[in-house]
Amino acid sequence: MKINGLIKKARWEHISCCCGKDVIDSFPIKDCLHCKFDQCWKSVPQKDFKINEFDSKGKKIGVKTVKEITLVRGDRYEEVIGWSF
Repeated sequence: MKINGLIKKARWEHISCCCGKDVIDSFPIKDCLHCKFDQCWKSVPQKDFKINEFDSKGKKIGVKTVKEITLVRGDRYEEVIGWSF
C-alpha cells in the first residue's frame, strides 16, 4: 500500500502519554492527546483493500482494489484527521 503524506515523526509523537494507561489497564484517568492521536494513526489502513463499485443507478458493477491512499493531517500536531483514496 502506498500512503501519501507520511512523516518520519509527527509532532504528536513527541507528546508523552499522560492518561495513566500504563498504570491502570481498565480505563484512562484523563484524556490524553498522545493516545487520541495514536488511535487515529491506527485507523489508517496499512494493506491494500477492496471496495465495491456501483453505477449511477446503484447496481454493483465490480470490485476495485485500493492500493494508494492520501492522509489528511492537522496543522498543529500533524495528527491524522482522515484519509482518502
